Amino acid sequence: MSNLENKLKKIVNTFNNINKEDGYRDIKKLSEKHKKDIKVLNVLSQISQKMGDIDTTINSLKKILLIENNNVDLLSKIYKLFLIKSSLDEALEYIDSILRIDKKHYESIRDKAYIYFLKNNFNNAKKYIDKISKLKENDFFAYNIKGLIYLKNNILYEAKDYFEQAIEINNKHVDSYNNLGACLLELEKLNEAHKVFKDAYEIDTNNTNTLINLGNVLSLQDNILEAIKIYNKALDLAPNNQEILSNIAICYCRENKEKEAKVYYDKAIKINPYDYKLKYAYCTLQLKLNKFSKSWDLFDSRLLIEKNKVKLNNFELVKNNLFGNLKVNPKNKLLILREQGIGEEILFSSIYQEMIDNFRNIKIEADKRLVSVFNRSFQDDIFVEDGYYSKNSKMSEFDNVIYAGSMIKFFRKRKSDFANRKFLIARNDIIDKYKEKLSDYKKKLKVGISWKSVINIYGNLKSLSVKDFEPLFTSDRLIINLQYGSIENDKEYLSSKNKYLKVFSELDLFNDIEECMGLLKNLDLFITVSNSTAHFAGALGIPTILICPKKSSTYYYWNTNSGSSIWYKNIKVLGVDSSINKTIEQINNIVEKNNEFNFSN
Repeated sequence: MSNLENKLKKIVNTFNNINKEDGYRDIKKLSEKHKKDIKVLNVLSQISQKMGDIDTTINSLKKILLIENNNVDLLSKIYKLFLIKSSLDEALEYIDSILRIDKKHYESIRDKAYIYFLKNNFNNAKKYIDKISKLKENDFFAYNIKGLIYLKNNILYEAKDYFEQAIEINNKHVDSYNNLGACLLELEKLNEAHKVFKDAYEIDTNNTNTLINLGNVLSLQDNILEAIKIYNKALDLAPNNQEILSNIAICYCRENKEKEAKVYYDKAIKINPYDYKLKYAYCTLQLKLNKFSKSWDLFDSRLLIEKNKVKLNNFELVKNNLFGNLKVNPKNKLLILREQGIGEEILFSSIYQEMIDNFRNIKIEADKRLVSVFNRSFQDDIFVEDGYYSKNSKMSEFDNVIYAGSMIKFFRKRKSDFANRKFLIARNDIIDKYKEKLSDYKKKLKVGISWKSVINIYGNLKSLSVKDFEPLFTSDRLIINLQYGSIENDKEYLSSKNKYLKVFSELDLFNDIEECMGLLKNLDLFITVSNSTAHFAGALGIPTILICPKKSSTYYYWNTNSGSSIWYKNIKVLGVDSSINKTIEQINNIVEKNNEFNFSN
């Protein structure tokens, strides 16, 4: 055995059995004398990695690579070390070197897809993960990667399958359960997600991500107090975790507990001043409490939440006018952009008349279904279809461009600024058409119903079943369908129970707004959950009872505490406290005691 080999053997023994620091010091000294010796560099790389000195490990492996060009094992070790450092571009560089040597190298393709996932380049991530024709049967990590990539590409059922296969391979890997649970949340399967997160919790009761996920699903299930308990357990493990602090604050906002919400809000915002989801939640709490000066300062944070921002026209151009930066001269040429869904577009349009009165040169973009409605209701031909100006060079014609909701702060500074009036006008000819269609039912109370919202997970949280409305079907009432979307199963159920639901099958309630408004104007009463039709009823002045099934989906414009809405004085808001059956019974009592409905507050 050579002298150098003896020295290496002694250093390894010192490191393993006597003193790691001494062994590490000795191998670094030896490597200075033998800078190109592969055996020395190999020992240095192994010891430095065990000591957590990743940079020295990488440098020693790079030196070996200069000697052993195109060594795939070395290239693999180096890129994996760069991954540990989160140096993604450097890792990609070495992966590409491997793929130039072996274009079908399994781990490199898999990890390249994962790196693109980490870089939020989900299209490229999918492109590379799909290059692997068949994942290795025992590679649960690969199944998780593919599931995550498919999840981010909104290919949800396939993602679910991959996470389930990962769990089959290794049923003790907590991340697989957390990933599957997140996928189930996206699929709006809250109960299944809850079970999966509980399975993860049984594997590891001190996994912070699992606790956060459990808290999240409990919050969505309206089990707010239990969610707070779980979040606090997570907080014990990670006292300065901003996400946990933020989620607790949001829970207290949903419970309308201002004092507690502020404690956690202040802690969370101190750590991350850019938590716009939290700012918006806190803002909605202030709005519910009618503290408008505080709330409008935070209201524009709704636009900075990532999932909202990507849906907005010309956000980069408009962002400088957000918060307190908007200064508008009444003589300036002003363009108002629509935002969010059609329900909130109706809500924001409650200030349009005041905007028209105060600004001389104004144009307002609107959902194409609303252009004729707005031009008629506000008696001003200033409304154009969404994108007419904002999606082409015509933007330069305006002195100021701003989203509709960001103008509210100028016109709603106190509760008294919310006028008790309707502000949309339906077409008389359509009103008369439905009046004629309903002429055979003059002696019956005409009650419209709508029981679901169909947009994203919060749609399910706001929704009820038509079965819940069954007690409303009495002989002295004509129950009229105002539910958009597919209701075939609902009609079959009611028919099986000998309940008659008046359905205008030729009417597209979602797309034909003018017809929908004309039908609404023929109602004595409208009973609904929170959806876009509820906003139309409010804006038309239709007496409306609105049911809020979940605290987590009651927005700032519906106040279950006061049972009203300052935005629409003709809407009575009922929260579901103990059961939907009791709420429907309460509605039946209201209907039976009133011939005319006046919910003005």
